[in-house]
Amino acid sequence: MTSDDFFFYAAKIFGWFLKIDNLLVLGVIVTIALFWNRRYKIARRATIALAVAVIFFSNLGISYAALRTLEDRYPIPEVKCTKEINGVIVLGGGMSPGLIPEQRKQPQLGEAGERLTKALELLNKCPDFKLIYSTFSGSLRPEGMSEAESAKQFFTEQKISGSRMSFENESRNTFENAKFSLEIVSSKEGWVLITSASHLPRAVATFERFGWEVMPYPVDFKSTTAGKYLDFSRNLSVDNWNIFIHESVGTMIYSFRSLG
Repeated sequence: MTSDDFFFYAAKIFGWFLKIDNLLVLGVIVTIALFWNRRYKIARRATIALAVAVIFFSNLGISYAALRTLEDRYPIPEVKCTKEINGVIVLGGGMSPGLIPEQRKQPQLGEAGERLTKALELLNKCPDFKLIYSTFSGSLRPEGMSEAESAKQFFTEQKISGSRMSFENESRNTFENAKFSLEIVSSKEGWVLITSASHLPRAVATFERFGWEVMPYPVDFKSTTAGKYLDFSRNLSVDNWNIFIHESVGTMIYSFRSLG
């Protein structure tokens, strides 16, 4: 097992315990166990803590405010068709890989499909731009069509010439995106990096560590620009918090990881 493999599997395990919904379920289990063992005083305190946590993490406005610290980091740039820009790098997450696109023979855009549609817009606007699509799969047990293969089918159907496209089909996370994409470029300068706005700070920091010079282009925003503090949605708000924690902790861990 390589260091990349160890990091990938460790991140999957550690990441499970960073999800708010998983932690709340664990909290409920612990509280029930406390009542079962007649630890009533501690159990009552745990119940109150759980109730406060559910209310806090269900508030949309607070979750949006947390996400804005990531999503507002980079403004949407004006991309001009100049020779100084080689093209666009699209990070995986915009396609739904697996058995469905393979068996149905049709690419499936995912929740972050704006990563692909924005890249397509820039490729059509600037006919000299190249495309790098970077990812294999972030699944522990990938099956069927990989995301890069699905993306290749998508861009081919949109009439983008094969000579303009390169697909990095090994990476499983952002660190490997930056590392493996180096193998298919002649220059690390002059690339527009397209990914979800919340993911962009971690992506930019990682690519810059590998010596890339990129223009950050945020898409797939999840937060409003202000307000919503009187609105509650447990599922949506918890999803927002999961994204925020995942990206914040990931950025910190990546900063200490060796490039070797």
